[in-house]
This record gives sequence, structure tokens and C-alpha cells, in this order.
Amino acid sequence: MAATPMIPQLDKVLSTAPLGILQLDSGGTIVWANETVAGYTGRTPEQLIGRNAETIDEELRRLFETPDTIFLPDGESGPGYWLMRNRQALHDNSGYLYYFMNVSLLQELALEREELRDQLRELISTDEVTGLPNRRALFQKLEPEVSRSRRYNNPLCIILMQIRNREELAQEYGEAAVNRVLLAIAQMLNDQMRWADSIGRLDDDHILMILPETAIDVTDQLIGKIKSRLEAIDRSLEDGGELPPMKVEFGSAQWHKGDDVALLMERAREVLKSRSNAA
Repeated sequence: MAATPMIPQLDKVLSTAPLGILQLDSGGTIVWANETVAGYTGRTPEQLIGRNAETIDEELRRLFETPDTIFLPDGESGPGYWLMRNRQALHDNSGYLYYFMNVSLLQELALEREELRDQLRELISTDEVTGLPNRRALFQKLEPEVSRSRRYNNPLCIILMQIRNREELAQEYGEAAVNRVLLAIAQMLNDQMRWADSIGRLDDDHILMILPETAIDVTDQLIGKIKSRLEAIDRSLEDGGELPPMKVEFGSAQWHKGDDVALLMERAREVLKSRSNAA
């Protein structure tokens, strides 16, 4: 003879299950709660039964609300709980079962991973394509140069170089081909710089040159030299063809008394924009 299910034992198993469980009637009122979900809320099952989204304590209303991953603060100043919720309708349309899985550890690991990624981004100071200093590293170099000019009134110039057709070339010829030419351009620009100068890739389309102890007329000479050297850059492709020339434009600016980094960069961008519009 088959054994008859033992309801009292089943109730005990569900009450202490590792999943939090709430049973709601068709009107959304809690009619049963296990000890696990009660522990998450800092209440007893009896304190939850008979409550709904309108009558339950305010901090517990998120049990009923979206999204499906919720955070319940600990009423005793503990770390609280991250819970993943799943809702299931009862087969007779008499209500719902809510299941709550404690994913606090997974959430903590995800947050730690994001923090580590942010820290890694902060530590990385080199552009992957050109090997030049990236935006973060560039501004770390420019800030002290501006401070030095403020203190001693030393001349300081910057050159902002824009590659205007990089994206179009990448779409037609591929990123790899464009990146090879960008690397060659970076090496050429490095050869033009003095030991005191700094050069780096500000973003995908812009390269920044920082020129301490330099007057604005010297930047014009340097830009002319760079333009002529760009024409000699090897743009050969693996299939025997040649990548079209990269369309570049330059904007330069000299530090003026009272300038900070933002103002200096803004003036260089304005010059770059006016020259681009005129081209």
C-alpha cells in the first residue's frame, strides 16, 4: 500500500525551506509565509499574514513591486538582503505563490567585480591601438603644466589633431587596416616631439600634443611639418591596395593668464572647429 503524504511534515519542510515563500490570495493578501521569508523581513510569519501591499510596512512593499530583484534593508542596521523573486499563479486562480531566493552573495560579488573594473580602468593609462598615453594620462600631464604656467607665467601651447574620416575608413576597409595606419602616425608624431613634450590619444578621433615652453607661432611650424610627414605614411593594405589618406585638421591654443585646463582645451577645440568648417 502506498504511503499517505504526511501534511504536518510537508508544512515543516516548506516553513524551513532555503527559499522564502509567500502565499497570497486572489486579492493580494498574504495567507501564509514561511520562516525563511519572515527572517528576511525581520518579522514573524504571523506578522506578515493578513497584510497586503497597502497595509504592510512601507519598507516591505517592495516584496510586491517590480523589479524582480529587490533589496530589503535589515531593520537592525545589518547589511540587508538582495532577493530574486519569482511569482507563480495557483492552478485554481485562487492566488499566487511568491518565491524569494537570497542572492546577496552574488550581488556582492557583482558589485566587487564592477569596482575592480573601475579600478582597472583608472590604472590603465595607455591607448591600446597606438601605445600612446590615453585621455586620463594626458590630463595628468596637462594639469601640472597649466599649474606651472600659472605660477611662473611660462609659455605653454597645445595642439589638438582630429582625424575626420577615421570611422568612414574603418567601415570600408576594416578597423585593423585603420589601426595599423594610426600606429604609424603615432610613431611619426612621437619622432617630432621634444623630450619635454607630451603626446597622447584623447579619444578615437583626436590626438593631443602638449608643448611646454612653446609659443603659438612654433605650433604653426610644427603643424606644417606634421602635415608633410603624414603624406609619407605607409598606407599599404594586405591585399596590395592602399588606404586613402586620413583627413586631418589641427587646432592650437596658447595658455593665457587665468586659464585652467578646460579653458585651454576649449580654445583649441574652437580653432579646430573653425578650420574644419572652412575646409
